[in-house]
Amino acid sequence: MKPAHPPWRLLIQGPLPPPLALAVDEAIALCCTQGGGRSTLRFYQWDRPAVSLGRFQAAERAMRDMDQPGAPALVRRITGGRAVWHEHELTYSLVSPLPSNHFPSTLHGTVAAISAGLAGGLTALGLAPSIRTPPSATAGHRDRNGAADESSHFCFAAAAWYEIVCGGKKIVGSAQRRWRDRFLQQGSILLDYDPDAACRWLKIDAVAAGAAAGLNTMLGGSIGPDRLACRLAQGLADAWGIEWREEPLTEEELELAQRLVREKYGAAAWTFGAREPQLQSRGACSAPLDNPHRRILRSRSRALA
Repeated sequence: MKPAHPPWRLLIQGPLPPPLALAVDEAIALCCTQGGGRSTLRFYQWDRPAVSLGRFQAAERAMRDMDQPGAPALVRRITGGRAVWHEHELTYSLVSPLPSNHFPSTLHGTVAAISAGLAGGLTALGLAPSIRTPPSATAGHRDRNGAADESSHFCFAAAAWYEIVCGGKKIVGSAQRRWRDRFLQQGSILLDYDPDAACRWLKIDAVAAGAAAGLNTMLGGSIGPDRLACRLAQGLADAWGIEWREEPLTEEELELAQRLVREKYGAAAWTFGAREPQLQSRGACSAPLDNPHRRILRSRSRALA
């Protein structure tokens, strides 16, 4: 018997250079509605410490002196929100066409549906996560961030509505970008977290830095990114009644990601000025991705365990 819904695509990838990591997310989103549309869940890591700025965030307001030795890589997301410290964590992205039978029509509803699935996966690991819910639906729409500390430039300083906390600490930070016919949600799940490192590079105080915690601290043990990705994917599948199919990126997505690295995510105009580039025509970017990057991006996702 065929499943009620066609399988969704799953990608579990290893560490990537920061510009390439974000370029792939946008490439998937831009290609999402072609050929009838498909939903994709992607997990990946970063190959060096990095800070990703929110779409409209000013770099100089969020970051300390980036010219110091050992400074993290700096990139800008197309999703909103505040700065995220990427080190010893797992990043997820979900792209889906709209409208969808699996998601409400609102941003808040979509975030809540995703958080419910992620929370299910975290519960299976032995955690006791909770989703920060407004006192009423009206309050949620009136105040998107609730009591979140808007004076902080750090995503993990406080949980917004429908984000996941555990033991009073924020453990998952997410942001979303919506188009008329699709959405992209990106999120960071902390494995090990060093608040001193976050304070060193972000303009935050110890209170803001201490509002987050890593999963390994919560579990009192060590969980690897692959195992975490598999549990989260299963939690989402259970919540939505879907199946995953492991499939690589398409050639079109690979080519578009390459162009986005060169013309956007690796460019100062976007990173520091938030200026959207006018992408060159497809034929203007004929050089292939360098072999290490192509091998990573074309590798098959790892099987659910």
